[in-house]
Amino acid sequence: MRQSVLEALLANLGAGQFVGIYAHGSSLKRWRSPIDYVPELSDVDVQVVLRNPELLTGDLDRALAIEADYECRFSQRVPDPLHLPRPQIQVINRELEIPEFLPSPPGCSQTLFGRPINEVRPQPDPAFVVRVDRATLQQTANLEWIAKLPMWLIDRPGKYVWQALRDMAWRVSPTGSRALSALGAGFEEAWGGDRTHIVERLVVRGQEELAASYAAFYLGGWAFFLSGYGDADSARAVLKAGVRVLRIGHEIGCATS
Repeated sequence: MRQSVLEALLANLGAGQFVGIYAHGSSLKRWRSPIDYVPELSDVDVQVVLRNPELLTGDLDRALAIEADYECRFSQRVPDPLHLPRPQIQVINRELEIPEFLPSPPGCSQTLFGRPINEVRPQPDPAFVVRVDRATLQQTANLEWIAKLPMWLIDRPGKYVWQALRDMAWRVSPTGSRALSALGAGFEEAWGGDRTHIVERLVVRGQEELAASYAAFYLGGWAFFLSGYGDADSARAVLKAGVRVLRIGHEIGCATS
């Protein structure tokens, strides 16, 4: 899917439009246990730096053409896939101007096209990473989102709960690494490993409940996927595990400030 997305971007926009195209996230890391990649809950992350960051803004036809192109390329590469990987394509020009937008550690990103990733997103000062992670955990945005969940979920039975799981996944995913960072782990220890590594390091640092809830979120995601999204009980268990992760993460942020 990553290669299909790369080819579709270059074919539809032209190589000259890009400063660089980059991959990062769980799809690049080794997978030692089922929690390291969950079909359709985990993303295939592709980040794009454009010479004109407004190139795709408001251009529905062009966006749909790119989507149709990589979908076709993927189906030609994998005619009978086990699942349809979900790409997440981000134009990050504006994010690069924000100091708190941190790059992945060396080896956890890959330059797919254009300028090397370390030129576009230089590695930050380790102490700055810790400050950002603690401050992010202390924010109440996730708690406010959790407070709205009951009335959001009350009318989403069965497969409709998937929308909430997707919205929760991008909140849960970085929380394990941010907690490790806040607890004193170095940048690469906190952010450079797969989820199995994160769970192992949380246990070493005495965060067994966070580790168990973090793992349960992804194991439950597997159960929901394998059921063909018919096992709503597993989805509800995923949501509860995710809420525990977000709450404990906030507590760690406040306690380590």
